[in-house]
Amino acid sequence: AMLTIQRLIKSVVYSAVCFLVLSGTMGCGDSRDADQHDIGMILNKPVDDLSQKNDERFLVGVAEFNYKQILLGKLAQQRATSDAVRDLAKMLEDDHRNAKMTLGSMSIIKSIPAPGARTIATHEAYDKVNEVPVEEFDATYLTTVITTHNDVIALFDVYMRGTHDPDIHAWAFARLPELRTHLTRAMELDAQLGPLSELVR
Repeated sequence: AMLTIQRLIKSVVYSAVCFLVLSGTMGCGDSRDADQHDIGMILNKPVDDLSQKNDERFLVGVAEFNYKQILLGKLAQQRATSDAVRDLAKMLEDDHRNAKMTLGSMSIIKSIPAPGARTIATHEAYDKVNEVPVEEFDATYLTTVITTHNDVIALFDVYMRGTHDPDIHAWAFARLPELRTHLTRAMELDAQLGPLSELVR
């Protein structure tokens, strides 16, 4: 199906090229006066590189996710009342800081732009967690960790089922089990907090 779509797109592009390159009275069937090199270059250039788009969307989403975990992790280490929550926050900060560096290098190598600083959405997530009273902080932080990890795991799943760069796919495949481990640990701590965590959902 993908090849059929690509052939259809190339056919449309070819017709457009013929229209632009050839004179108004010349048909596309007579291409002797057209610049065959230019036509060939246009036809062989991907019109809609799904892999590039998927890679960019994925790296941008994961980069923003890493920044959120780093910033929220630092906040939780300062405000959490539970030692276990502070330990989780420290682990997440360190892990996602390393992931951010790896992803940054990959985005440079692949020439795919990814956020190199905290985004507006990251600051909004930070402010939302930081504004809660201290007695609700641990539960709010864990709920945010669970929600954001569920979202990013879904992003990984969608990306890995689509068209993608093999190197980025290999990194995503290796990274996914670690994210599932983070999610499991956060859910375990959330369950230990009891009814309060249900109130902040």
